Amino acid sequence: MKKLMLTGISLLFAVTLTMAQGNPEELAKQEVALLTEKLTLTEDQQTRVLQIVWEGAKAKEIAKEDATLSPEVLAESLHKIQASADAQVEEQLSDAQKPLYKKLASERPKEKAAKPVPAPHALPE
Repeated sequence: MKKLMLTGISLLFAVTLTMAQGNPEELAKQEVALLTEKLTLTEDQQTRVLQIVWEGAKAKEIAKEDATLSPEVLAESLHKIQASADAQVEEQLSDAQKPLYKKLASERPKEKAAKPVPAPHALPE
């Protein structure tokens, strides 16, 4: 039962984050709402976590817009941004909240760099 509940939480977390892609502020608000529900964040924690998550989401958007990054470098950059945000969020949590946050974070789908779109081939005239 507990495993099913955690799987459901993970799915909800993934769906929530996927639906908010492209809008860092909305993404951050939805993630904090989910974390508030699952971890019972205090108002003070919500404010601090929202700032951390929003900054992380903005940094990811900036990285994704950088056309000079190879897919491998972009994926590594996104991973580092997420790891940094996770560490900062964890600092805001109580000892009782940290294990559940780690579990939620570990079940989060790994963010991958978008596959490059091949250039269209010129047709002979």
